Amino acid sequence: MKNKFFVKMLALTLSAVVVAGCGAFAGCNNNSDGGNKVPETQKIEDLFDDRYVNLYGRNYYNENYEGTTFINSASGFELKFCGTAVYANICVIGSRSSMWSVFVDGETDSNARVLTFKETRGLFVKNTLVEGLSDGEHVVKVLKRTPSNFDRIIVSDLSCDGAFIAAPEKPALNIEFYGDSITCGEGVLREYQPSDSRVYTAETQNALQAYTAYCASELGASFSVFGRGGITLKFKNAATEAFSVLDNYKSMAVDLSVAQGECPEYDFAVVPDAVVIYLGTNDYLRSLKYTTGYSLSGMQAALIEFVDKLGAYYGTDMPIVLCSGMMVHNSGLAGAVSGAAQTLKPKYPYIAALDFDAGVTESVGGHPVVEDSVKAGAQLAQTLKTLFENSGRPLD
Repeated sequence: MKNKFFVKMLALTLSAVVVAGCGAFAGCNNNSDGGNKVPETQKIEDLFDDRYVNLYGRNYYNENYEGTTFINSASGFELKFCGTAVYANICVIGSRSSMWSVFVDGETDSNARVLTFKETRGLFVKNTLVEGLSDGEHVVKVLKRTPSNFDRIIVSDLSCDGAFIAAPEKPALNIEFYGDSITCGEGVLREYQPSDSRVYTAETQNALQAYTAYCASELGASFSVFGRGGITLKFKNAATEAFSVLDNYKSMAVDLSVAQGECPEYDFAVVPDAVVIYLGTNDYLRSLKYTTGYSLSGMQAALIEFVDKLGAYYGTDMPIVLCSGMMVHNSGLAGAVSGAAQTLKPKYPYIAALDFDAGVTESVGGHPVVEDSVKAGAQLAQTLKTLFENSGRPLD
């Protein structure tokens, strides 16, 4: 991991160099928490400098590429600047295009400003994140639509035609999600009427229209995602799959090996306000084709084990929701999820099981679509509201 003391000193030095060139924007509201003025800067070379950048999701500094890696669904960054345009030097690694949504000044439509980054063969390319804005103060948030198993980007620096100022305040509430393709919004935008197209591409993927995003939006929360399409909680096909969530949850992404030096180990320093786990669909589906040791009692035990592993870092008094239901609705998973929650409740008093309604294409084996996400997001938001209220932290 990048030396944080060195990072801070470098950022301060760079800011001092460029602040003189930002005088035209002296009227910007540029106070950080506590009223201490953050120096204006035209370039950010350290995205971990939280004076200027809010990071979302599990991200890490890549020493080889000398930049910040964004790999997980819904990961990204947020900044505030005075000017009309923002740029980023980006290296794209992956088997298909990396797609991102840009939100300006509180916009909420994830399809209004969409960026597609093509693979760059290990080179950094300057990309425009946003341009043509009115000359003035703006907040820009950039979040990843696509999943970790297909693409990642590395950002070496950010620049603008004016000046970056103090980062905006992050939402007070943060939810951490662990899941598979349902949680990552795979195929959520595909055509499904009059029949399911089953087209699962970068264009039909949008983690920002999964149930996670609709739940977070209703609660005014930020959220992070760990997982990807096809991942299991525990019962994988060992002949073809290196990892499950349970044996690789300490990584920066579920398919990256810490032992092989592909990324640093996650430090769990950011404690979320709530945790949501929606895993088990692929454990069940694997059992239909392979001998994996899967059973409903095994799934219940795996969920209990995983909650306890997270509880060792986060404590036992936060809201936790264990989910099932949008796919393989008749698999019996709801019983395993409910059983796990009941077993854990004496230790984790604010835990609940939530069995979502079956998705509109579930009968033909399809993934949830947007209307399912909206419905499930509202169900989950209400469940979390109740848990927060029970814990003495009402959200209303």
